[in-house]
Amino acid sequence: MAYSPDKYTNDPDYKEGMDCFLKGDFDGAMEHFIEAAENGNPEAEFRIAKLHYYGRGTDENKREALVWMRKAAQHGNPQAMNETAMMYFRGNGVQKSYEKMADWLENAADAGNIDGIYNLGTMLERGIGFEKDLSRACDCYRKASDAGMAQASYCLAHMYHNGLGVESDLKKAAALCKKAADGGVADAAYDYALILHEGDGVDVDDEKALEYFRKAKGLGSKDADGYIAQLTANAPRD
Repeated sequence: MAYSPDKYTNDPDYKEGMDCFLKGDFDGAMEHFIEAAENGNPEAEFRIAKLHYYGRGTDENKREALVWMRKAAQHGNPQAMNETAMMYFRGNGVQKSYEKMADWLENAADAGNIDGIYNLGTMLERGIGFEKDLSRACDCYRKASDAGMAQASYCLAHMYHNGLGVESDLKKAAALCKKAADGGVADAAYDYALILHEGDGVDVDDEKALEYFRKAKGLGSKDADGYIAQLTANAPRD
């Protein structure tokens, strides 16, 4: 049976906890989440883990955060499965374990968690915790991209551009890079501007390239200024 968060977020104690949390009353939030967790609420367990992780309503304690995150994951919370995996990956509150990371990422992806699917793709691409599998990495990126994750679109664009796990396709790479850029990924905006400027899988369009270099700068890219100056100087004037 698919995990249904509504079953748990409608719990009165959980709702009281969220009300307190949103008001900045972290002590009150912890109290209500604990009450909900005592009734086996994995959404409350996830929130308790986060409070321990960031030291809100309690002392910061990564080890205790992992205890609660793992409880939520074991009780079926897909987001907690992904978070548990990444805590094992980073060694937050526990000794690093790529084996346990891999197990929890597989669980998160199987449960349909988009972050888990994306993270599984990155580990498969890099060969961390898994045998390197570029084809399967592309499948993960594609699923996450189709679900609206802009960063996954950017990663998939890279795979198509370089023929990694898929046949090289510059047009698909350009379209995916644009999708990621329009989704707010700074590096994708910069790369798509370069694609337009250089005609890499698309027709050269310096007017549109300038637009995306400016977008990249607005998103925080530090590399766009030179191209902006160059294209602005070369732009036709009325």
